[in-house]
Amino acid sequence: MRSHFCALVLLSAATGCATVSKQQYADLSAGAIGCPAEELVITGEKSSYGLGEMVAPWNAECRGHRFICSAAGQTVSCKEELKAVEAPSAAPAAAQAEEGPQ
Repeated sequence: MRSHFCALVLLSAATGCATVSKQQYADLSAGAIGCPAEELVITGEKSSYGLGEMVAPWNAECRGHRFICSAAGQTVSCKEELKAVEAPSAAPAAAQAEEGPQ
């Protein structure tokens, strides 16, 4: 499947444009994630690439987990998206300031 993606990118170099379907993104992502392609929901993908254009990352979701995927040559890589970190609360610092020096 990875060689299929590479072939599509090479085709874009020859014709000036290549089209990639959601199913192709799902097929490519499945092996990197370890989730069946039919369970993947693909978002953020580009449907076509122009001559010399870099492949943009896309998102894949499976069983409540979200992955960010990318391709370089014949290699597809997907990593689970990091959870958002909440800013630390100012309350502990304010409480220490009220207590005064110790």
